[in-house]
Amino acid sequence: MKKFSLVLTPSDILSICSGEYRGAAELKLDSVADPAQADERSIVFWEQDKYFSVVEKSSAGLIFCLPEGADKLPGRNLLLHPKPYFALMQLLTWWLDKTADKPSPGVHFSSLVEPSAQLGKAVRVAAQAVIGKNCCLGDNVIIGENCVLGEDVSIGAGTRLYPNVVVYTGCEIGSGCVIHSGAVIGADGFGFILLDGKQHKIPQTGNVAIGDNVEIGANTTIDRGTLGSTVIGEGTKIDNCVQIGHNCVIGKHSIICAQVGLAGSTVVGDYVYLAGQVGAAGHITIGDRAMVGAQSGVSSDVPADARWFGYPATHANEMKRLLAMQKHLPEIYKFYLKHRKGNDDEDQG
Repeated sequence: MKKFSLVLTPSDILSICSGEYRGAAELKLDSVADPAQADERSIVFWEQDKYFSVVEKSSAGLIFCLPEGADKLPGRNLLLHPKPYFALMQLLTWWLDKTADKPSPGVHFSSLVEPSAQLGKAVRVAAQAVIGKNCCLGDNVIIGENCVLGEDVSIGAGTRLYPNVVVYTGCEIGSGCVIHSGAVIGADGFGFILLDGKQHKIPQTGNVAIGDNVEIGANTTIDRGTLGSTVIGEGTKIDNCVQIGHNCVIGKHSIICAQVGLAGSTVVGDYVYLAGQVGAAGHITIGDRAMVGAQSGVSSDVPADARWFGYPATHANEMKRLLAMQKHLPEIYKFYLKHRKGNDDEDQG
């Protein structure tokens, strides 16, 4: 349960996320909760039938639900909305923003900001942060504790770096981005060449270019390009513990889930969904709007709008048939052994 200091009424909530309200006008609400934890001042949502019983038994003061669900919840305070979950997320986003502690702008005395760095209006640089030479930070940027920005880093307005983020030299981060703790942007790509029995490092002289409104999860690493840029497109969301190799290009508004690994020069289109632990071999293309299932290994190009999964990944329908056949392998093998024994007996006779 998340409680807020700001109490809302049904009319307040309608002004934030619209919909139709049915219930008591004097209702006071101050929290969002799981149905099992909710009390008379809590808001919950119900969208899927399989969760109806737990919502019905809940003590929640207000339930966000689909209009057609109203008859199943007589006597309850309801906000009817075509997308209840989305409406609740709208409300929660508003509530969090209104009640959040806004960090005061300024540079903490323990941080190190090079004189050549340019800081926009209302920038906050927290304790022990390091801002390198010729960095450029837009208005309202927040740099968390112990962050390190190398030389010539640029960060757009309103972007926030949580503590312990490292951004290497020359990288570019757009406006409105969120980068969570432990992320490393612009480390060297993994490039070596074997000559005369020794591995020789290939210099990585490119950078990472991140578009606007990108979110990057904790402990994710994005390697710089060898000569050009590793690119993350506008609006893309990257989960925790993701590895993106050098020269990769990810398009706009894609979703990259936890523990995905993209080898160098992988190209991912717009609106792509890569589920957890997907691995992609280098120098392949995953087309726009494609979806790849969890733990899949992608070793060849994936067409636009495709649905792939498996190891090696292939068309989802084909993989489903293969998985269904696997269940029968023991009986198929027994049949094979019996058939082979019969043939052996005939040969010996």
